[in-house]
Amino acid sequence: MALLFTRMFKETRLLNDCTIAIIAGGKSKRFGSPKYRAKIGNLRLIDMALSVARQLSPNVMIISGLEAIKQEFDLPVYSDEFPDCGPLAGIHSALLHASTEWVAVLPVDMPLLKADFYIRLQEQRKANMPVVAKTDKGLEPMISLWPRSAIPTIERALQNRQFKIHFVLNELSAVHVAFPPKDRIHFFNVNFESDLNLIQALVSEKNS
Repeated sequence: MALLFTRMFKETRLLNDCTIAIIAGGKSKRFGSPKYRAKIGNLRLIDMALSVARQLSPNVMIISGLEAIKQEFDLPVYSDEFPDCGPLAGIHSALLHASTEWVAVLPVDMPLLKADFYIRLQEQRKANMPVVAKTDKGLEPMISLWPRSAIPTIERALQNRQFKIHFVLNELSAVHVAFPPKDRIHFFNVNFESDLNLIQALVSEKNS
């Protein structure tokens, strides 16, 4: 299985002016335990996310309030400044702590993501506008690039208890980058234990 992920990532280029923020701090209520520890084969979801992140940029951080993550990784780990406010608060924390003007958001629960997806987003980047992936199912707000100039807009939304990422993307006139139906599998996310089994079956099929 490791060979599959190697093949996925080998043709990528660095996003040197981006910080890659792995969002790994959800409560995982539906999954039942911290998602980052879940495994596909011998690889944890967090290890897969780190593999993608490190191919994209030397600047990598993890957004999580889990103490175990803070103790385990030799990387900057930041909690949300607005606790219990969902993924938008994670994006806000990443932007707040980034040392670069742009942040690429990488969810820990999409283990089949390809690093070159973020290259596609970067190619459509415009000043002060987030860039977000779009499939035939709609926007994928956690596959996105954000400028630090978005911080005030996100803070206003969080302060007003408006937690929907779609709302902020609309406020900032985000650029949508369409991905074809053949890429749909790579946007599959893990919500339940059964999702891990399905992804494992897909990976095994590709390797056979």
